[in-house]
Amino acid sequence: MKLDLQGFTWSRVGWAVVTLAIGTLGGVVFDFIGMPAAYLAGSMVMVALAAVVRVPVELPLPLRSLAFVVLGAILGATMDRRTLESLPEWPVSIIGLLVGLAILMTVVPRYLQRFHRIDQQTARMCAIPGALGYIVALSLELDVDSRRVAILHTLRLAVLLTFISAVVALAYDMQDVAIASDKAILDWWTALGLVAASFAVVPVAQKLRFPAPTFIAPMFLVGGLSMSGVIDGLLPTDLLWPSLVISGSVVGARFAGTSLRYLWDSTKAGLGGIALAIGLMGLLAWPVAWWTQMPFIQVWLAYAPGGFDAMPVLAFSLGLDPAFVAGHQLIRFLAISVTIPFLFRRPNAKPDAR
Repeated sequence: MKLDLQGFTWSRVGWAVVTLAIGTLGGVVFDFIGMPAAYLAGSMVMVALAAVVRVPVELPLPLRSLAFVVLGAILGATMDRRTLESLPEWPVSIIGLLVGLAILMTVVPRYLQRFHRIDQQTARMCAIPGALGYIVALSLELDVDSRRVAILHTLRLAVLLTFISAVVALAYDMQDVAIASDKAILDWWTALGLVAASFAVVPVAQKLRFPAPTFIAPMFLVGGLSMSGVIDGLLPTDLLWPSLVISGSVVGARFAGTSLRYLWDSTKAGLGGIALAIGLMGLLAWPVAWWTQMPFIQVWLAYAPGGFDAMPVLAFSLGLDPAFVAGHQLIRFLAISVTIPFLFRRPNAKPDAR
């Protein structure tokens, strides 16, 4: 993978260090107060605030590419062969999930386009249900408004993990528990080897014109190795938080010159979009739950536009089947990953360093 070092002049290194320091501080603060996706959302918010008050925050393109490759590899390692082996047990609910995903990806973008005047590409990206880090990485490499995408998906995550969690907890007497993954942590030599291999496949993905090749190519490579059983474990968490801080800081830096009106319009669009998505998936979950004789809340959590980290935690806390929820979240993630090359075009212009 060719890395453009043009922007990495000594006059800008200092501001890159300042930007990373601001982003790290934001991540630490968000983590301390218990916010979801702390290092990604915290760095994004803190750097965005600095950008709005005209601090010249920026990060060079090579650093961004490094973070995306590592994030793609980390996310690929979370794809579990054992979860895939359980999928044939849930044919009706999986069909319902895919139908719901198609409806969601049709209705929500049209709502955002018609009522909030968001362009088609950005509206589609705003409607994708998935992990915040995944969406942020994609939006930064595709021809979309990454600032608006970041605002809408941060709102989605905040609503799902705070308001929805609180409602479910009150209704079902949920206890405050956490789940520890039963997957082992890969040793550092294996992890670094996977990262190196991930860098090696990026040029191939670029020639094939994959969208966001520095992210999707490593994810597919490591995900394939994980689901085939070649590797069985997660990458060390010490690789995760620096990559999240860099990604969040890159998005935050793009808020330079953003007006309060833009932020307010994006907030309104985000709240409307998440309400529509939650309602649509809830309506679909009712008949599926009735047909399969499963608890409605279990099916709804499996369909909810959250992620395969937060929703299984809620399911486990309620005494439901976390494997069922995680399996459906994974299926949706894989379906989205396969269809993204057909939904989005790669930008003709080379992305800037911020």
